[in-house]
Amino acid sequence: MKRIGLIGGTGLFGFTTENPQSVFPWSLIDETSIVVQTPFGEVPITVFDVENEGEICKIFFLQRHHVSNGNTKTPHKINHLANVHAIISCNVEATIAVCSVGAINVNFKPGMVGLANQYIDFSGIPISFCNDDAEFTSMTTPFDESLNQELLESLRESQPDLSSLEDSDFLLTYWFKSGPQFETPAEINAIAKLGGDCVGMTLAPEAKLMREKNQKFSAILIAGNHAAGLDPSDSNAALNHKKISSKATSRSD
Repeated sequence: MKRIGLIGGTGLFGFTTENPQSVFPWSLIDETSIVVQTPFGEVPITVFDVENEGEICKIFFLQRHHVSNGNTKTPHKINHLANVHAIISCNVEATIAVCSVGAINVNFKPGMVGLANQYIDFSGIPISFCNDDAEFTSMTTPFDESLNQELLESLRESQPDLSSLEDSDFLLTYWFKSGPQFETPAEINAIAKLGGDCVGMTLAPEAKLMREKNQKFSAILIAGNHAAGLDPSDSNAALNHKKISSKATSRSD
């Protein structure tokens, strides 16, 4: 039986047995809620048993913004150490993160789904499980290449309207910005010049911690919007979190 970790953002709050189409063609069989105790705090995880043609898989779903006192945590308040520790403790074979991002690259348009191939993090915010003894982790390949290849095949099949694009157009460089504010057009212009294909507020810490623990990890990137200043219909258009999350939800099925 496969055991897969799934880390979702605000665009995946609807991932439940009440929304079975979210895992089509798999069938949702059972749903169990657990709370994982970690040295960094407790983390709620929902375990889904899914089945397809006799094959059963357990999906350990972690909502990275999990609710606290009725409110979802903003990006800069996410406890990544607890989250990653919790998902690893479930003995998963691989973990896939799903992230809503702002699109920068001209070939990566709102509504398109791609994969993280590299990330850029100039935030200066350190994060590590290794605080007592010096250990330096190679980040040359931050996302698992074999898992990315499997996911790439699925993404290409699910987006036949993008058949003219090369594989490389789906493999993106994610620019990490801690948030919770969106970027300015000037920042987006600079990010584009420095090689960022899209921008988001959550992925880099997860990738670093997963690599420290030598975990098989990939990230699906959903373009929820044009990044600030890039909307061709209105370069001054304000970004709206609810609209962006709604767009990501519609593409996460």
